[in-house]
Amino acid sequence: MPDGTDGFDGRGDAAAVDRPLDPALRARLDRGEVVIETAPVPGSALPRVLLDAVIEAPPESVWPLINNTGDYCRTMPAVKRVEELSREPGAEGDRVRVRLTVGMPFPLKDLTSITNARHTERPGELYRRAWELESGDYEANSGAWTLTPFEGDGRRTHVRYQVHAVPRIRIPGAIQQLVQKKALPRLIEHLRKLAGAG
Repeated sequence: MPDGTDGFDGRGDAAAVDRPLDPALRARLDRGEVVIETAPVPGSALPRVLLDAVIEAPPESVWPLINNTGDYCRTMPAVKRVEELSREPGAEGDRVRVRLTVGMPFPLKDLTSITNARHTERPGELYRRAWELESGDYEANSGAWTLTPFEGDGRRTHVRYQVHAVPRIRIPGAIQQLVQKKALPRLIEHLRKLAGAG
């Protein structure tokens, strides 16, 4: 398990997670858009995917959908199998170890990983799950879910998701585009419904 001496800082590349909202992005989110962008990762052929959206429910209502990793087969449509291997309380948040399998379209094989994450809860301010790869079918797999009140309104949640995942198998560009254009927006719509906002 990570103990702070193994390179795991629980931030999931927070430089990307903590980028500020500019006025144009803020306006798009306020209209209900799901905004997806990519950013290059030095030394990697695959970019980091960045998603911003608003869910019309308090962060305290959305957080259980992210925090309860053992329920991801229900809350995360792409997840086929999941097992929360351990959860240990810590001064900076729970440390959560998870084995998770993501379903891939035929003929690609499903992708399994074990990740270590830190779950941070600061009620009224921020909720975050940030993970890093321990082992599995990836060369890299790190990212974060971050939930904050949108524009200071505790009745609305700004969802920020970022991930850099590099499978050991080659993923055709068409499938990568499908994930960005359809699968991620569908995920947000699913979370909106589960949170009672859709």
